[in-house]
Amino acid sequence: MQEVNISELKARLSHYVRLAENGEEVVVKDRERPVARLTGVTHPVRRFQTIPPRLTRKEAERILAKLPKPDLSKITPEVIEDTIRWLREDRDRR
Repeated sequence: MQEVNISELKARLSHYVRLAENGEEVVVKDRERPVARLTGVTHPVRRFQTIPPRLTRKEAERILAKLPKPDLSKITPEVIEDTIRWLREDRDRR
């Protein structure tokens, strides 16, 4: 068990958090009077699980290459201005 004054804890917080994470108990003192105890979490923190990809990058690129390309010629400056105006109006309504 370690004891630390508040000023020291503030100056080296990450150090004392690591001690608590590793199982050490840290008692926080205010003018030599114990006021708090810093301990690690007793249960492991649950991490997000990553889902492995179903396709390799090359397989995905091959599938995407077969998809039809969008016709960008229909996107004129007027269409862009109308879209931006619509988005701003929608945002203002919220």
